[in-house]
Amino acid sequence: MKARLVCFPPAGSAASFFRSWPESVPTEIDVVAVQYPGRQERLGEECAGSMDELADAVAAALVPLADRPLAMFGHSMGASVAFEVAARFQSTYGIGGIPLFLAARAAPHRVRPLDVDCDDDQALVRKLHELGSPDTHVLDDPELREVTLPAVRGDFRICRTYRRPEPPAALDTTAVFYRGSADPGTDADDVNGWSDVIRGGVREAVLPGGHFFVVQHERLLVQDITRHLYGLLAG
Repeated sequence: MKARLVCFPPAGSAASFFRSWPESVPTEIDVVAVQYPGRQERLGEECAGSMDELADAVAAALVPLADRPLAMFGHSMGASVAFEVAARFQSTYGIGGIPLFLAARAAPHRVRPLDVDCDDDQALVRKLHELGSPDTHVLDDPELREVTLPAVRGDFRICRTYRRPEPPAALDTTAVFYRGSADPGTDADDVNGWSDVIRGGVREAVLPGGHFFVVQHERLLVQDITRHLYGLLAG
């Protein structure tokens, strides 16, 4: 049976963040990348104003894809979006048990608000450089920066305001939490935070690198996700 892996990009990025993933997975797994508003083919749309607004819209758009087994992967802000979308699948649409693969992000009640002035263009660019984003070359071009910076600003505003004061209702699923060994934004305790909101258990996997270890070690990451998905489908 075919499965779908729905991928959620990090703040300021786009669906193209996952453009090489379909080549790295078996034909039994269909890779679908979410395109947030305000970038690429959705450039003319307003960016989402909050995590709730974004997750509500994405969940509604993805429900038709639940005609086959689904799993979700999210990196950084994308991990938060993936969790919130899965929560809506369970609570609003009655679709539970979606396996989650969550990278470089703390759980909703433990996430640390992004420390950056979203009204300062230079501060936004510096932050992306600091995080090691593979998209910084785009922001170094003045013309491309004018087009792409609004999406960065919109996503970073979400990251500044998103945090659940208490652990949300636990999801009836399992998860794998990935973190980079040198990522200052996550630590070994983050897996415990995710365990608070994932009822079926959370496995931790540590890969070498900083915040964007998912780019440096894409093949290792995709192989691990594939193995896990095969195990779930076989079960």
